[in-house]
Amino acid sequence: MGFTVSLNLINLGFFKYVYFFSKVLADLTSYPFFQQVPNLIHIALPLAISFYTFQVIAAAVDTYRNPNVPTVKVEDYFLFVAFFPVLIAGPIMRMSDFFPNLDKLTPSKEKMYRASYLMMSGLVKKVLVADPMSLTISPVFNSPSDYDSFSLFIAGICYSIQVFSDFSGLTDMARSVALYLGFETPENFKAPFFSTSGRELWKRWHITLSFWLRDYIYFPLGGSKKGELRTYLNLIIIMTLGGFWHGADYTFICWGFYWGVILAGERFLEGKLGLKLTPEKNKVLIVLKAMIVFVLFSISGLMFRSNNATNMVDHFYGIFTHFSHSLERLLDGTSNHWLISATSLFGEGSSFKYLHIENLERIFYTSFAVLFFHHLQYFPEFWEKIRKHDVWLVPTLGIITIFLLATLSQDGGEFIYYRF
Repeated sequence: MGFTVSLNLINLGFFKYVYFFSKVLADLTSYPFFQQVPNLIHIALPLAISFYTFQVIAAAVDTYRNPNVPTVKVEDYFLFVAFFPVLIAGPIMRMSDFFPNLDKLTPSKEKMYRASYLMMSGLVKKVLVADPMSLTISPVFNSPSDYDSFSLFIAGICYSIQVFSDFSGLTDMARSVALYLGFETPENFKAPFFSTSGRELWKRWHITLSFWLRDYIYFPLGGSKKGELRTYLNLIIIMTLGGFWHGADYTFICWGFYWGVILAGERFLEGKLGLKLTPEKNKVLIVLKAMIVFVLFSISGLMFRSNNATNMVDHFYGIFTHFSHSLERLLDGTSNHWLISATSLFGEGSSFKYLHIENLERIFYTSFAVLFFHHLQYFPEFWEKIRKHDVWLVPTLGIITIFLLATLSQDGGEFIYYRF
């Protein structure tokens, strides 16, 4: 097991992190050799290396922990590692998720219907929600110094909408293709923005990664069984490593550390101070907590989306310093100048980017779409009632989806998680 794990980590480290560590060493030492590493070695990042590395490690560890696991054929193992529907962006599968499928690859109407719903859901999320939102916020993240505080903050909210729609849409399509082939795959998202705590969020967002980090890093480090301080440290370690897994940049490390601190802070508030952070009955409090968690997620999105550490710092600095000049003119205006100042808020040159009508429309309908998909996941019984009419509902929704894609699609770029 140790050899397999080490070999895969070395492989991942070389292809994904050599440039990053050479940059760190160059920053620390100013030694010319480290600055020239990108010019000396050309490394092409293998497709899906982050995902299949974790799958192979999980398989090795599970086999070591349970030697009685039935032996699998070599060709079946390679099929597990290179199963193309989930290879690009997950879900991160384990042997217990995959191999039972090989004994029941029989077609059924129920699987075809579910696969069709997942495909339509994924296409709508990506093409009609994520792509338009990408076009709206990309200029802000590319040049945060050009925008006011309001736009910079709202960019984080909008990115949360984009990254959910993009990533869960890709996952839906991957699970759909797998299901068309007869393979059941684990669900990766369960209405994450309805979470009322950070801990609950990570049980609903990128679920297979969260459980992988828990089972193969958090528990071996001692989990919560070695005292409170060690528990806080373990939470920070696994989330920081989770951030680093996403990408070789300071931005991802900050993103992971941020969530580690939040999870450790929640545990401290609940364990030491006795505060109940997850309400059960008070609906107003539930909505309020969900909104707070969503804002925390959106703040982390500013780190995750920033092109580099400099842009990330500029973005956060701008939130607290780039108060709109248009608003200042509005407040300071005298006599009839107030009218000119007020109309400038909606002008083409306004720094209030998100007050433009076109962008407001995008934010409104994409937010509504995200809430709709969350509702379907959070209240599955509602969807089960609708599914009684699969025979006519699938073709009808299929025609509507094709029409919407043909008339409203925009070029929003590649999937976000293709880079990882």
